[in-house]
Amino acid sequence: MKLAILAQSYLFDETASINGSLVQLYNLAQGFYKNGVEVHYICTTNDTSKPKYELINGVQFYWIQSQKGLFEWKRTMTLYKKILINISPDAIYVRGRNVLQFIAGTYAKAENKVFVWGTNGDDSAEFNKNVKRLRESKRSIVKKFLLYPFKALEDIYINMGMKMPNYIVNQNTHQKEQTKKCLNRDGLVLNSYYYIESTEGSPIKNKVSWLARWSKEKQPELFIEMVSKLEKQNFSFIMAGTSNNLDENNKLKEKAKQFNIETPGKIAYKNVNDYFAQSLIFVNTSYREGVSNTFIEAMLNGVPVLSLNSNPNNWLTDFNIGYCANGKLEDLTRTLNDLLEDREKLKKMSADSKTFAKQQFSNDSIIESYINLFQKNA
Repeated sequence: MKLAILAQSYLFDETASINGSLVQLYNLAQGFYKNGVEVHYICTTNDTSKPKYELINGVQFYWIQSQKGLFEWKRTMTLYKKILINISPDAIYVRGRNVLQFIAGTYAKAENKVFVWGTNGDDSAEFNKNVKRLRESKRSIVKKFLLYPFKALEDIYINMGMKMPNYIVNQNTHQKEQTKKCLNRDGLVLNSYYYIESTEGSPIKNKVSWLARWSKEKQPELFIEMVSKLEKQNFSFIMAGTSNNLDENNKLKEKAKQFNIETPGKIAYKNVNDYFAQSLIFVNTSYREGVSNTFIEAMLNGVPVLSLNSNPNNWLTDFNIGYCANGKLEDLTRTLNDLLEDREKLKKMSADSKTFAKQQFSNDSIIESYINLFQKNA
């Protein structure tokens, strides 16, 4: 079977901005290839040295050179479609909310092929999301007025594309509910898939870690507040990540320094497993998450997750692999302090985390389920 994956970029392209969708696309591409699927990966790049075609770890890549401009997304649509026609795949997969859904949908309809779309967030199925983001941004009224037609046009293509998949795959039950609410479509819940093997634990695991973008949504300042209230003996604390705002970045670094919190900056994806191998506990303070890749990466390395708001499918509490504070920072802080004092409980939670993650996310039955969809065998 021949599968085309339409993506905005690639995880290990050094010019790409890394996000959860790229992590999943990489793992799925490797999983599909290892299970006998002929995988063709089409994406854009800012690396001018890239050839038009490249074979990487069994996956066939087609690179589209990016250019600057408000209509760049529209220009590349034609290029994606041209490559897609030349490949002539049996099925197409797109992850996340973007105009690639429209390209995949129109091709699949014209050629009677299968188009599978994967949501990547609780709001993936919302209509007119770009316009909504523009309206809520801090840009001036003049800039919003000038940008509105471009964002509205992009939303039109995305809105049409979201209606076109033969099958929709959701990460969790909440995304399934949102998909039903927005699109009146029933999605299929499949766990995220992880091809990468976890790293063996460090002989010394003594770090309480936090890893994400330093953004308003991720709330890094709350991790600093937590650490400031802990009885922190014989443990170290690390807050990895950066902010695009230089002033904000410097302020957070200075504040973290007051409480001896390490701030190593952005962690390259290839080093994420090494980072978790040194961690006792992973803390997440985001005000909203879907099924965070960092949750899964932590659990695969036997690192329990303490979350302020997110408890996907109630996994953290139902399987003794972490804790969700339901928005109460004081409860999260107290639980972290209790676990650091009760090493036997933490050890059990660590073992349960690794067992759960391997069964749920490194299981080839996930890939088999996708292949059934690609073959119209839902």
